[in-house]
Amino acid sequence: MARSYDASKAEQVRKHYRESRFVAVDLRPPALVDGIPGDADGLMPHDKVSAPLEIEIPLFSDRHGFVPNLLTVEWLPASSSEYLLVFEEDVPGSVTLPDDQFPLRRQLPLSLFQNYEGKFEFHYRVRNWNDHTIERESPPAPVTIDRIGPVRPATPEAIVGVPALVTSDILTRDGGVKCEIPDFTEDKKEFVRVVVGLMDKPPESAAEFPALVVIDELLDPSRQILIPERFITAIGSKLQYLVYYLYDKAGNRSERSYDRSIQVALGELPSGLSPCEVPLADDDGFIDRADGVMPVKVHIPEYTGWQTTDGIVIEFGNQVLARTSVGGHLEFPLKITIPWGRVSAAYDFLAGGAQDIQVDYRVFRGDFPVRSPAPTSATLILELPGPENPNPEPINPVLDVIRFLSFRGSDSELTIGDIDEHATAFFKLPDNVVANDVFTITYNNRVISSAPYIVNGSETPNQEVSRSIPWDDIKLTPVMTGLEMFYTFTRPGFVNPQESRRTAIDVLVEVVDLPEPIFPRAVNLGGGYKIFNCTSLEEGSGVWGVKVHIPASNYLKEGVWVKFHWQTYGPDGTTPLPDTTIEEERQVSLAEESAGMDWFVAYDTYLKPTYVPGTSSSGEGKAMYSLPVRGVDESSEWEDVIIGVFESTGSGNDHCVIPRP
Repeated sequence: MARSYDASKAEQVRKHYRESRFVAVDLRPPALVDGIPGDADGLMPHDKVSAPLEIEIPLFSDRHGFVPNLLTVEWLPASSSEYLLVFEEDVPGSVTLPDDQFPLRRQLPLSLFQNYEGKFEFHYRVRNWNDHTIERESPPAPVTIDRIGPVRPATPEAIVGVPALVTSDILTRDGGVKCEIPDFTEDKKEFVRVVVGLMDKPPESAAEFPALVVIDELLDPSRQILIPERFITAIGSKLQYLVYYLYDKAGNRSERSYDRSIQVALGELPSGLSPCEVPLADDDGFIDRADGVMPVKVHIPEYTGWQTTDGIVIEFGNQVLARTSVGGHLEFPLKITIPWGRVSAAYDFLAGGAQDIQVDYRVFRGDFPVRSPAPTSATLILELPGPENPNPEPINPVLDVIRFLSFRGSDSELTIGDIDEHATAFFKLPDNVVANDVFTITYNNRVISSAPYIVNGSETPNQEVSRSIPWDDIKLTPVMTGLEMFYTFTRPGFVNPQESRRTAIDVLVEVVDLPEPIFPRAVNLGGGYKIFNCTSLEEGSGVWGVKVHIPASNYLKEGVWVKFHWQTYGPDGTTPLPDTTIEEERQVSLAEESAGMDWFVAYDTYLKPTYVPGTSSSGEGKAMYSLPVRGVDESSEWEDVIIGVFESTGSGNDHCVIPRP
């Protein structure tokens, strides 16, 4: 019996427990305040899961005015088979907490789900105020915590379906660039948003977000997208780069996708290209070091559809030059310089001799290349006799310089004492000369008349040799500051001569010999005699007299001050007549530099006094001039002229008739 009694009591306990826990149809489910509206799983936005979740407890029935109800909130994580306590509290009666204060705003603490990912449920229970053994239970409300973006932790694949070359025709036809987002796995895939960025250079880091967003929209189920034409044309002809991000419904972002390059070439594409030209290779059949000094240029003929922004890349033998723009070299043919470093790098100096290379070019519209129809052949000959020279210029700094020695023993100048004498040039031979190497001296840009030095093979390393600089070569340049001389090193069979550095000297081996003054209207009497008579007179500015002409010379230069001297003498040619001296000075004009200068000697003042009736019928005039030459006044010789200014016939005509008939 006892057993019968005990069994009955246990069943009663179980029944009471079941009756004390039931889902009350009058209780509504709790609300998730910040959940995404309409989401059946209670999905939370990703920016709301780093703080407590706001929830609301709806108004429940059968409240007492003063006696509280016990409110219990519980959650059911996926790892548990039973609800777990979140919190519980007494909810005051309706007098203290009126119905209009509902719903009650509460929180699910962050610690509850801080490390939780996925779905859980929560509900609440209300214990009746009149029977503490009975509790009503609300329907559950779902919550989904999603912190992981699409595809993570993997990286989304690059966009696919991009045309190999995007042209203006494609953009016009399609309204942009059609392409596709690769397939991926994601819950609520229909809510995934795609953000596509377009870049004009490859992204440098995974954190770099594209500055230009061209698409921000819900991803179509077909995953097809269209990059609008305006964005492509704004960046222009070049490699462009597409990247994208996927955002799930919670707003979590994927990693940035791998980039996809787009080859864009807009406008009429380059066509009708012709082979390039290398003019310096055609003038003598090869490119030598002298051509390298010019420098070497490749000529690109005009082609169809060219744009100033098109790029040109030259291939010179095994050298590929940096890209340059068409606009930087207009007009056609484009003339593009090949730097010496590239020319020399295309030559095998160990092999030496004549070496054939191919010269070609490509035109780039953006980064899309169009190659010329055929390369152009050129021949390089860059080898040198003697020491190496890294520069194309013939002057080799390794070669010894000329040691100059004048007849008087100076190493830096030629002076008056060296007139009619030879000088000597000394220099040391390089240590790698061979028989028949030739060394030729150039003096003031002229090869000297002495024979070149020809190596005979018996010389010792760095032996000093000499050549005479004849006076006949020196006298061609009698005056010069910094006159240069050097020698040229050549070897039979080699086309590239080498030159020494310059040796400079100062030269002053000139005796200044100014031409004598001229009396243009003097009458030649023969025997070397000249005379000014009445027929020699001419009018100048209302005054009658004679002109004395100073001839043009190497010293009569514009701006030089010339001093003119004239003296009138009596019939003995030695006694100066009073007040008949001229000492005047003026600058040479540009016209006078080539025509010479004229000085006027007035008849009344300087000629007429020579005729004194009954005493003297003649006199003599002497003229000279001086001017500075290199800071020293140099003078011409005095030039004499007889003065006989009287009329030969007629009464009272003892002096010249003025004005002249």
